[in-house]
Amino acid sequence: MDTLFVCPRCGNDDINSIGILSGQKYCRACIAFNGHEAETDAQIETPDNTLEVDYRFSSEQTRLGAELIVCFDNNQHALVHAVTGAGKTEIVYPVIAHVLDKKLRVGFAIPRRDVVIELSHRFQAAFPNLEVVSVYGGHTEKIVGELTMLTTHQIYRYQSFFDLLIVDEYDAFPFKDNRVLETFLTRSLKGVLIALTATPTPEMLQRFSSDNHTIKRLWVRYHRQPMPVPKIVIRQWLFKLDYLLVAVNRYRREQKPLIIFVPTIELGETLFKVMRLFDRDGAIVHSKHEKRSQIIKDFRNGKYRYLISTSVLERGITLLNLQAIIYEAHHRIFDTAMLLQMAGRVGRKKEAPSGDVIFLAIRKTIPMKEAIKAIEYANGHL
Repeated sequence: MDTLFVCPRCGNDDINSIGILSGQKYCRACIAFNGHEAETDAQIETPDNTLEVDYRFSSEQTRLGAELIVCFDNNQHALVHAVTGAGKTEIVYPVIAHVLDKKLRVGFAIPRRDVVIELSHRFQAAFPNLEVVSVYGGHTEKIVGELTMLTTHQIYRYQSFFDLLIVDEYDAFPFKDNRVLETFLTRSLKGVLIALTATPTPEMLQRFSSDNHTIKRLWVRYHRQPMPVPKIVIRQWLFKLDYLLVAVNRYRREQKPLIIFVPTIELGETLFKVMRLFDRDGAIVHSKHEKRSQIIKDFRNGKYRYLISTSVLERGITLLNLQAIIYEAHHRIFDTAMLLQMAGRVGRKKEAPSGDVIFLAIRKTIPMKEAIKAIEYANGHL
């Protein structure tokens, strides 16, 4: 009888992910995760963790930041459930400084490379005297800093290493429902986990309701203005295109940038080709676009008035006066969490806390209704 094989590295026991080479079983689930790992015996010097920001934290951010320090001191894992635009990054600044004061190791992990790069700049500006090291695919020469920023795919390099590990976008792909990455996360922890999300899954809520875990909630944005409530617009066939073209022209006159979210790359490319026949003042980005980073940068700088995007921009982008249209919002790929994240791109700036979120579809769906209900519920806490 064939004996069960359990990978000693990632815990995989799925027979479909186990191979045999020269008579020996090996794990195919984690074989791609190879590279040098962090040394755990290196001494940590006392860093200059002076925090420098040119704004004031809201009372809610200050309260929650203090509560996270208590969680760390009590060795209690925490899930921070905060609405989009609440300022989750700023909330963890105090606990990071607190842990570094103790000469302990801090890591900040995010699923996506682009967001690691962007947040690394923000953390370096907030902690100008710290050595902030970014670790992601193709950028792994130095993997340990006084503050280590990394993609979740790089967590495998750290075994029993982090006294505090903060994971942003805890519910996002590719980390979501990835057993291998979850195992590497658990293996990397020496101390406390703080998970940040605007859209927790039922499984996450259940996990952080257990012993030695807690859930912290923040229902209001840092500027204390209500989140824009999406509007459902029903249009059939070519009438959807007509609606988009009218909207692009209107927002151009108002000098407001527009993101048009699409469910698939193929649909996005088709839509872009058609829209360019009428309006050449736009661009498209998706996971396979080689110039994605440059196009996003150009969009931020005002080169394009509209940007067609797949879910690659559903998180991590903040832009003054940004408007959002979710095209084919009835598509099965758009679940409640995704719609909430896309809607959450609008109204994030204190100078422009309102804006349009349009669900453009051929029919109403349950996720659309649930997303609207969730935003209205959060706004009720103002």
